[in-house]
Amino acid sequence: MWGSVSLRQSSMGLIASERLERFKLEAFSELALRLMGGLLVAMSTLLWVVLPMSLGGDQAVPHALLAAIFTAVGLVVYAYGSRGFRRQLSLDGKKRVLTLAKINVNDQMRVARRIEVDTIDSVFVRRSAKRSGFATLLVRVADKPTPLVALTGEKLELEKVHRVLCDLVQSNENGLDLNYRRAVRQVRSLAAVRV
Repeated sequence: MWGSVSLRQSSMGLIASERLERFKLEAFSELALRLMGGLLVAMSTLLWVVLPMSLGGDQAVPHALLAAIFTAVGLVVYAYGSRGFRRQLSLDGKKRVLTLAKINVNDQMRVARRIEVDTIDSVFVRRSAKRSGFATLLVRVADKPTPLVALTGEKLELEKVHRVLCDLVQSNENGLDLNYRRAVRQVRSLAAVRV
């Protein structure tokens, strides 16, 4: 098990993601926002029970408007809370597609960007400016002026992810070849060893 990122083999290639343990505050805020959003939506329903409306039509419009506002704000807060804050990189070796995504506490992808492997100019690790900071694994795409952030984590771990990723990307387009098999063996061995 690694400290800052996790690396595992998937049926089509590899998946590397930032570990949840590094993001305790973000995880707590995500859960709090989701709870708050759910409560606001529930409040819009309870509004009809708690604030009884008289038979007159004068109160129906403000009452319905207030309930609609509670529902809308609750849904927006819930959607914002479940957007995800950890990064995940997944490579489908057969389709030759690299997916950069944000994942939430439940490991569900929320924001994903799919990149064809043929459009990737380079993949590289940038060290942190601070001595104790985390390094960044970046992907430079042909039509983008700035590189995309794939993962953040400890420098040695990201270098190993980079090496395995490059071995998989350089594999033959016609299917599984020696480079692919070697990369899969690296994923298995590296995932079992603590850096």
